[in-house]
Amino acid sequence: MLVELRVSQFALIDELNLKFGPGLNVLSGETGAGKSIVIGAINLLLGERAATDQIRQGEESAYVEGIFECPSACAAEIRALLEEAGIAAGEALIVARELSRSGRSVGRVNGRTVPVSFLKELGQRLVDVHGQHQHQSLLRPDYHRELLDSFGGERCAAARRRVESLYRRRQELLAQLSELGVDSAERERRMDILTFQINEIAAAKLEPDEEERLLKEEKILAHAEKLGRLVAGAYKEIFQGDERGGVPSAIDLLAAARGELEEAAQIDEKLDPLVEMLESAAAQIEEVSLELRDYRAAFDYNPAELAAVQSRLELLQALKRKYGPTVAEVIEFGRRAAEELERLRNSEALARELEKEIAAAEEQLREACRELSKRRREAAEQLEPLLADVLRELAMPNARFTVSISPLEHFTLLGMDSVEFLFSANPGEEVKPLAKIISGGEMSRVMLALKAIFAAQDRIPVLIFDEVDAGIGGAAVQAVAEKLAALAAYHQIICVTHSPQIAVMADHHLRLYKEIAGERTLTRAQHLIGEDRRAEIARMLDGAAIDRAGLEHVDSLLERAQRIKRERGLGPQ
Repeated sequence: MLVELRVSQFALIDELNLKFGPGLNVLSGETGAGKSIVIGAINLLLGERAATDQIRQGEESAYVEGIFECPSACAAEIRALLEEAGIAAGEALIVARELSRSGRSVGRVNGRTVPVSFLKELGQRLVDVHGQHQHQSLLRPDYHRELLDSFGGERCAAARRRVESLYRRRQELLAQLSELGVDSAERERRMDILTFQINEIAAAKLEPDEEERLLKEEKILAHAEKLGRLVAGAYKEIFQGDERGGVPSAIDLLAAARGELEEAAQIDEKLDPLVEMLESAAAQIEEVSLELRDYRAAFDYNPAELAAVQSRLELLQALKRKYGPTVAEVIEFGRRAAEELERLRNSEALARELEKEIAAAEEQLREACRELSKRRREAAEQLEPLLADVLRELAMPNARFTVSISPLEHFTLLGMDSVEFLFSANPGEEVKPLAKIISGGEMSRVMLALKAIFAAQDRIPVLIFDEVDAGIGGAAVQAVAEKLAALAAYHQIICVTHSPQIAVMADHHLRLYKEIAGERTLTRAQHLIGEDRRAEIARMLDGAAIDRAGLEHVDSLLERAQRIKRERGLGPQ
């Protein structure tokens, strides 16, 4: 429910703090006191269009904030909506909107900035405003189908669950068929492409690590002449030396050095480890020379071999450009292509099987849709006379209400029905969609009648009726008052009214009034109890000066209201 409404610098309001309670909350006051301004402020919270002329004259911004507590019936749905938007959900829900003179509007939910579209989406789950300010969920035809199905009870719910289940199964089968590629021409084109790709990759006989090996081989072959010269030079320096120039080999020099060191070690045995190191070095160098000899003998440079290696590398590069950045990924591409080709080869047979399954599923779904449509029509037949009775009680004896159920040409998750509530207030007029009702008073009473019937099914916690008593009097007003009190068992009701019959049924009564401060007119609010409430209801009765007779009349109305509420169990539960 709406616990508290704070309004700042909005229209005639400088600062206003209204606290509401469960059950029926009545807003009264003389014409122009600011009741419609309060409804406008609530509409602003609900994501309705903002205008800079709503900002109090002389101020740069207006601010509205509502604190809500959500009953369990709608808490899960609202919590899911908040979580989806990344907003922390707590015990209270704080919705705020600020409007600046520049035209910029900022919405916040639990302190987090949100777009106006989110305020509207959230507002549709929190509040319904009925009257001149149109924010009615019941004007949306998609909501009519939901209400009718709820009114239809378990039989309608069971039929709807079966439709949903069969519809999802059909969608799964259609998705599988789509994945197969049911267009035969497209399938043939795809198979041709895959066959070429597979053959091209297979013909290359790729090995995952061959590119690295080939690159090393290419490097050797490309520098074969230099490599041979360097190896031969190294072998000569180690093993042969330069006989003509009188330069000994490295092995000869090590042998000479070892001989001299051995002779020195005979004098100083500390040199023995060095002799051993030279012997080891000589052996290693001799091993190097033998390896170089064998390498030189085996080395056979063939220009054709280099060309073959380079041609193979060019092939690998071409395949990598087409199928993947590495040879391993090219091989993997070929494997996946082969799997897809196999699936496509089998797809025609699979498609025929799926088409049979889809045809059977659609026949089951069509039958389930017919059953759901039948249940909806049964519910509509029960709803129409019920609503006609309630409308007669609300001083609309000639009103006609019908539920239009039209077939759709396609399957949906909710069947093959378009549902819309139609209404006519006067004899001879054709029934029209609720959105085409022009009179605010008629609209409010139709909505009240619908809400009274759908009270248990409707999960929207706060209902606001703006002058639902407009244009009626006597017994009709009393019927409206009792309907509002009955509705308060399921919802928090906020009702703007001039009717004392409605005011006496209230669980909470607030009076709005104007106050002159300096040269400015301000809207103020007073929560009425006791004598203040008696005086306000007396003013609502005839507007004359309050006297004993008027107050006695008020007392009788209050006493009757309490008796009716006790006897019928009306009021917040």
